[in-house]
Amino acid sequence: MPNKKILAEFPAAVNATKDLTQKQKDVLITSIQLFAKQGYANTSTHQIAVAAHQSEGTMFKHFKSKANILRIALDPIIHQIIPDILDELKQETLQQPMTNLHDFLEFFVRNRMAFAAENQDAIKVFLSELLYNEDLRAEFLTNAPASFVNTFKTVIADFQRRGLMVDWPFPIVFRHIMSVLGGYVMDRYILFPDHDWDDDQQAHYLVLALERVLSA
Repeated sequence: MPNKKILAEFPAAVNATKDLTQKQKDVLITSIQLFAKQGYANTSTHQIAVAAHQSEGTMFKHFKSKANILRIALDPIIHQIIPDILDELKQETLQQPMTNLHDFLEFFVRNRMAFAAENQDAIKVFLSELLYNEDLRAEFLTNAPASFVNTFKTVIADFQRRGLMVDWPFPIVFRHIMSVLGGYVMDRYILFPDHDWDDDQQAHYLVLALERVLSA
């Protein structure tokens, strides 16, 4: 599983941004910490200003609204942190023995579930914004490293060549895997986080569902 945690990497990514003042960086870092701790809707601009040691007037002069603070905060995550994490996943994927479809799906599903568990605070803050903001979603997909997607594409093509996976176009296979995993993440961390979850059992059924559909 990639070692990077999104929110742990966030302060350094923001501080490395050259077109922001230190006061603006402080607002972004502080706001994300508050959003993760108590939720976006439950965090007021007054709380952000106090925690960042600024007046609300100064903060609004730079950011205009709480929604815009979140929007600007997403930029280093989309362009720097997520690409770095995907590159780590690419390297881990290349190191896995690809002898059969089940073992690959077992690795991929459990790897992504572990990553989601480690980053559930970031998921709660950012996922809904990515889901409902079409421009941000398109920007996120555009900036996903091509090397990661191409690695995944190579793995799928190899399974298909060996007759171990259904011979569907790559976008269909990729979308199906991501939809199944995305549905789990949405249920687990956004819609029903307080349910009594057995993640090991969930992994078993996710792998089973994917294997039944994707096996040749």
